[in-house]
Amino acid sequence: MSNVNANANEDYYKILQVDPSAEPEVITAAYRRLAVKYHPDNNRSPDATPRMQKINEAYAILSDASQRAVYDRTRRNGAVYRQSAPGADQTARRAEQRTVQEAEAEWHRAKRAAEDGWKRAMREADVDRDRVLREAEDAWNRAKRAAEETWKRAAREADIERDKALREADDAWNRARRTTQMPTSRG
Repeated sequence: MSNVNANANEDYYKILQVDPSAEPEVITAAYRRLAVKYHPDNNRSPDATPRMQKINEAYAILSDASQRAVYDRTRRNGAVYRQSAPGADQTARRAEQRTVQEAEAEWHRAKRAAEDGWKRAMREADVDRDRVLREAEDAWNRAKRAAEETWKRAAREADIERDKALREADDAWNRARRTTQMPTSRG
């Protein structure tokens, strides 16, 4: 890490001559005004180059919203703001993007695994439901056949009893008829 603000008293807002609550457009306008005034091509004074470097550093920090927010926090806390070495920010962003991409890939894998688990559970539930329905239907059919067989057996037994009762009644009627037709004996 390189120390951009070596002197703790230097303030990027003072370097650009803007208020800390200035809008981004105001910061850009101040930078352009100072760049025209202090650019080494326009200003031949010996302090033009170091001053322009400070103006560029201040603008680089204050024109980037995320870096400005970090700078404002460290400024409020009285700490010295340190900027990462050139390229470190891009490396950090790439690492963050990779981390985000890895998290998204992990989320997609977990989502697919959950969906696959749900589909498998639904298939198993369907198989179990079909098996239970078949078993219930088989049990109902067995009970229906048993009831029909019991009814047929009871009907056969009732027919047998009826036929027996009819024969007995027929026999009794025939006996009664024979006894009434027979001559009575004298005695």
